Amino acid sequence: MSVIKIKINKEQELVWVQILYLFIIPILLLYFNVLPDSLHIPMLFTITLLMYGIVKYEKWSSLDLGIFKHFLKDITPYLIFTIVGVGFLFWLSKISTHNPLLDWWNNYKFLALFIPISVTQEIVFRGVLMKMLRNVFTNPAFIIILNASLFALMHVIFSNATFILPLTFIAGIGFAWIYYRYPNLILISISHCILNFIAMIFGFFVIK
Repeated sequence: MSVIKIKINKEQELVWVQILYLFIIPILLLYFNVLPDSLHIPMLFTITLLMYGIVKYEKWSSLDLGIFKHFLKDITPYLIFTIVGVGFLFWLSKISTHNPLLDWWNNYKFLALFIPISVTQEIVFRGVLMKMLRNVFTNPAFIIILNASLFALMHVIFSNATFILPLTFIAGIGFAWIYYRYPNLILISISHCILNFIAMIFGFFVIK
């Protein structure tokens, strides 16, 4: 085995270990109530800080994470993606059972958290995780499916998981695909905020 192959294998092993400890174990601890429900959001932001540590250690630039000055150059594909996503959510609301979030404009917790959470998810799953995966894997389909699977797994903590997991996996495929094609953290964060807002006011997400 060549030195290059050994290096690649070690880098892949490291990424798998990081995925296990950053994405799988924390979610399972929450799902099985080893950690209290009150730690859902702190856990997400803790993982974000750890991912920031990886970024600093690897010395990735803002460009590596999909942040650049002329981000509007990708506006057309992201606009189409967002419009399709909005249409899908409205269609889903017509055929599924859900409890809309009434008077959402008076729900200050919702208003204060949905944007930070949406942006944080994109920083973690697309900005950093996608970079990690692209550094060690070469198959685009594998990268997109793995990224979407980990994104969906995070939503297993919702009480309506049998509905949410397929929904978030489909959404994860869409987010991962468009970010893989057009790595633009700013536009995908805006798109995620819009889609997350609509999904939440439809009542698709219900924490246990």
